[in-house]
Amino acid sequence: MTPSVVQSVSIPPNTLPETRTATFGMGGLKAMLADVVVSQAFSGGFYVHLGHQPCEIGKGSLPASVVSFGGLNETQYLRRGYFEIDPFARRASRAFLPSRWILAELGKPDAEGLPFLRALEAYGAVAGVMVPIQDHAAGPAFVNFYGPQTVTECAAQDGRLMLAVCRLHVAARRIAPVSSSEVVLTVREIQILRLAAQGRTEPETAHLLALSRRGVQFHFARAMAKLDAPNKTAAVARAVSAGLIRI
Repeated sequence: MTPSVVQSVSIPPNTLPETRTATFGMGGLKAMLADVVVSQAFSGGFYVHLGHQPCEIGKGSLPASVVSFGGLNETQYLRRGYFEIDPFARRASRAFLPSRWILAELGKPDAEGLPFLRALEAYGAVAGVMVPIQDHAAGPAFVNFYGPQTVTECAAQDGRLMLAVCRLHVAARRIAPVSSSEVVLTVREIQILRLAAQGRTEPETAHLLALSRRGVQFHFARAMAKLDAPNKTAAVARAVSAGLIRI
C-alpha cells in the first residue's frame, strides 16, 4: 500500500447521537452505529465484541458479535477470517484509550494482517480511529471508524466519541446478552472446556476428572459439535463468549 495524501478532521460539537431508549434489534444497533459514523464524516465503521478470548487472537478465534456500517460488512469480516488477523482487535483487547491510525503505516510491522488492511483500502479507508471498551463482565469490545481523512489527536480523545461508543456497546449487550445461548452442554463437557480454558492438557484433564484420555477427547468432540467450532480453541472461545463457562 502506498501512502496517501490525507486531511485532518475534528469532531464538530453536539453531533453525537443520544442512546435510543426504544426496544430495537440488530437493525436498530446498525442504525445507531450509522448515526455516529455519518455525523463524524467517516465512510464506515464496525463494532466488534471480542468477548473473553481464552488466548491470543489468532487462527480459530471468533468474536462474540460484529455489527458494521459502510463498505466492509459482517459476513466478509467473519467468513474471510479477518477477525483472526485484525490488528485492531488485538490492540483493543488490551487498550483503554482510543488510538488514531493511518492505513499506509499499519502493514509494515504486521504483514499477517495485510489481507484485512487491503480490504479496508478497497472501501476507501485511508485513516481512522479505534475506540476500545474494557468490559470486565462480558469481555472487551471496540469500534473502528475509518474514512478518507485522518483524525486529530484531540478528536480521537474526545469524551463524547468515547461515550457514544460505550452507549453502542450497552445497547449491543441488551440485544444479545453474553449469557444467552441455545447450546446445552453436559456437566462433563463444561468441566472439560473450563479446564481447557485454564490451559490444562488432555492428560491433566483426564487425571483431574478421573477419565481416560479417550474419554476426554470424546466429550470435547461433542462440545465442539454443539458449539459448531472447527477446533478446540474456537470451542473454548465460543463457550466463554456465550457465558457457558467462565475463566
